[in-house]
Amino acid sequence: MKNLFICLAVLTTLFSSCKSNDNPTPTKTKTEYISAKTWIIDNLTVNGIIMLYQKGNTQNLYDLSKVTFNLNSNGTVTGTDNNGTAITGGTWAFNSDQSKVVLTNVTIQGGLALSSEFTLIQLNDTNFDIQGNVSYMGQTGNAVVKMIAK
Repeated sequence: MKNLFICLAVLTTLFSSCKSNDNPTPTKTKTEYISAKTWIIDNLTVNGIIMLYQKGNTQNLYDLSKVTFNLNSNGTVTGTDNNGTAITGGTWAFNSDQSKVVLTNVTIQGGLALSSEFTLIQLNDTNFDIQGNVSYMGQTGNAVVKMIAK
């Protein structure tokens, strides 16, 4: 009887110490996702048909292979353009429901301006995709900009 009692006590202790994790990993906020990485352009399509840039393509209309973006948690945009010139003076913010990203004064040397309100298509640890108007050499078009983490 004493051995049965000891076995039950040991089993009870074992089972009670094997609790499931009641504290799941917290999810990141959109600001944490967007500001945690340096982003590079994977591809940029204008008006649904003109592929202005695609990473790895040797016949791009505009070379964006060295462009980097940092959307900092303080609302500033920094990075480099394809000539190694610093991108400064730009800002970013989410709209009230965080479905759009508003970029202001983000210009890449050579005439590509990303200063507009962009619909957020995807945002996670590896992808940051937006859609909105871009200006290039005096022309404006609706663009899908797909970025990946560097």
